Amino acid sequence: MSRRGFSWRTMLFAPIAIGAATWFVTQVPQDTSVDRPFEIEGAVGETVRLDYADLAVTDVRVAQRIDGEGGAQAGGVFVVVDAVWEAADRTLSIGGAELVDAQERTHAATSRSGCATATTAVPAYGQRITYCFDVVPDALDGAQVRLGRGGDGEDGAFQRRDAVAVVDLGLDRASLEEASADETPLWIDAPAPVVEAGPGGEENA
Repeated sequence: MSRRGFSWRTMLFAPIAIGAATWFVTQVPQDTSVDRPFEIEGAVGETVRLDYADLAVTDVRVAQRIDGEGGAQAGGVFVVVDAVWEAADRTLSIGGAELVDAQERTHAATSRSGCATATTAVPAYGQRITYCFDVVPDALDGAQVRLGRGGDGEDGAFQRRDAVAVVDLGLDRASLEEASADETPLWIDAPAPVVEAGPGGEENA
């Protein structure tokens, strides 16, 4: 008798419970923050401390032409970002680099003329790298660089739940005018260890 009663109640209320759960999932906004990167903001000249490395964007330049391993003319204008990485506790690969403008357009780093898109960071020693972005001129206003160990990948798959540095580059229209007036190519150095000091300020041997 009790077994039949239990079965009858289950058959009656199970569809109601399933329907309520389905409505909740589809109608109530769900928290998707766990699938997004943890963005740590910074500025040029500051050290951004991520859980796996310290990063310092040391300089930002704008040019029509760059020179290093060969030369390259920008389709729009080159934004050249010098940075130093220092790993926290183990050697790791750094492969995420993109420039995002005020209109939320994303520009990937280029490897033309000696520019780097990835590097290896080690503990206690800063590793210098130069990123180059060929962007349309109106991308300079409000441009930020996003740098992390994981590449953006499809739908940001390699940066989910990971720390990413977001650095305001401080560029504006005047930066473009200055670059247009100077036709001298910017020289691009290859990635190399820093011999003075890393992002944390410690002297490197």
